[in-house]
Amino acid sequence: MTNRFNFNGRLYGEGFYNDTDIFNLNPTIEDINNSVDLFVSITGVLYLEQNKEEGNIPFRLTLYAENQKYLVMFGKSNPEVDDGVEVRTFWDDTRAPGLISLQGDLWDNRTISEDFNLVRKAFNEFYLTGDIDQNIVN
Repeated sequence: MTNRFNFNGRLYGEGFYNDTDIFNLNPTIEDINNSVDLFVSITGVLYLEQNKEEGNIPFRLTLYAENQKYLVMFGKSNPEVDDGVEVRTFWDDTRAPGLISLQGDLWDNRTISEDFNLVRKAFNEFYLTGDIDQNIVN
């Protein structure tokens, strides 16, 4: 199976006179890794989205990054849920319960990761397989 993706995002913060956009209609794995690596210490949002969804094939991976805290949301089409989209995130029971502010919204602290290798692994796996192991996002 060949996956085709739209890849885009926006970097915010010091060092950018204006918000900086990332856009690529047909990225390579190197494009993915080079772009993801920009978010290690920068605030921003990044999307990797399949061009075509069929049935329950996953179709979007989103990264929110701020202050070396990362929220990854993996969305897939699922007609069995209310809005037709099932969303999975990181989940770490060892993190304290409670809310944390990330990019102006409040999120459950257990959905946040400070392990950037996990972020990179999620983007690579989605790009290469079109899915992500439920041990990474559940």
